[in-house]
Amino acid sequence: MTSGSTQKGGAAVQRYYVLDGFRGIAALIVVLYHYIGPENYPFLTNSYIALDMFFVLSGFVIYHSYANRLRRGMSAGTYINQRFARLAPTVAIGVLFGAVATLAYYNSIGREVDSTRFALVHAGNLLFIPGLVDYNVPATGIFELFPSNGPLWSIFFEFVASVCFIWFVRLRRRSMLIGSLACFLILFIGACYLTLTTGRLLTPGVGFAPQHFLLGFPRVFASFLAGMLIYALTQEAPKYLTRRLPVSRSLTAAFGIYGVMLAMLFFPFHMSGFYPFLGVAVLCPLLITVGARIQPQARWFNWVSDYLGQVSFPLYCIHVPVFLLVRTYLADAPWKVQVLLSLGVAFGASVLILALIESMRVRQNVTRLLKPVLG
Repeated sequence: MTSGSTQKGGAAVQRYYVLDGFRGIAALIVVLYHYIGPENYPFLTNSYIALDMFFVLSGFVIYHSYANRLRRGMSAGTYINQRFARLAPTVAIGVLFGAVATLAYYNSIGREVDSTRFALVHAGNLLFIPGLVDYNVPATGIFELFPSNGPLWSIFFEFVASVCFIWFVRLRRRSMLIGSLACFLILFIGACYLTLTTGRLLTPGVGFAPQHFLLGFPRVFASFLAGMLIYALTQEAPKYLTRRLPVSRSLTAAFGIYGVMLAMLFFPFHMSGFYPFLGVAVLCPLLITVGARIQPQARWFNWVSDYLGQVSFPLYCIHVPVFLLVRTYLADAPWKVQVLLSLGVAFGASVLILALIESMRVRQNVTRLLKPVLG
């Protein structure tokens, strides 16, 4: 995902560097959320809606990258092959890293696992399948869909949404809007029901555990469809929002929208659930809409934003196992040392993973391997 334009195969490809920057900054905020938590730092109270930003960005970018190709005859198998190859290598590293970190931690505290179930859960996780089997001995219950690397739950839902894009791409703009609003309404009603029956806070933060797994679908679809609609309204004729929201080439505007993003994600008040739902329904889509219209020409800014966007995915996939390993082997170190070391190791490892995947052409090899099956 990316701004500006480049030449590829003789055709101009529009790029959105500010949106890449959004993705990178949002990933760093998610890392902070998991490392230091809103319990100690209230400004992180609503930072989890960064995931809903990811879902909006995915809808926008997938529409940008694949809508015309699917309409012009790209097969569903070829599309799924390309999407799977894009995500699978990094997810596989996250799953394996999570398994190693979990076994190391369990060994340090004397907890055991059922080896067959442990292998089964992680084999499924490699294919984006949630783990619905408890591998703990004795059983403790299932609290997360990806128990050895919790954040991967959102990759599962994002992949489901990207597969559904094969049908979504046929929708008219009005249908995208109605679908997004309907999914948001289902999400809100479901969250209210959970609050009434379980006593948990009213929040759109659902989908990561079996108890509210099904609500993950309206959560991702609401934002994914919103991202598609934003692209259709700003980039495809008739461009209803173009005149009202002209393109800005200003660096000041770019840094300003990054500041707005930080203010949105660092808002410290839950407001009985009103604010996070406002963020999902209004603020995240609005931020992406404005961000897509800011296209600075400064090469250094575009390079930094682009790289942050690229490194965000491996960072998201490995940051929790890194933290678990650091806490396991440096259990006596001060908490702040553990956090700072984990941040450094996670970012450095993400840079290395990105470089290895690119240099070894892993995604291209996965695509080639699956081509006889998917096309």
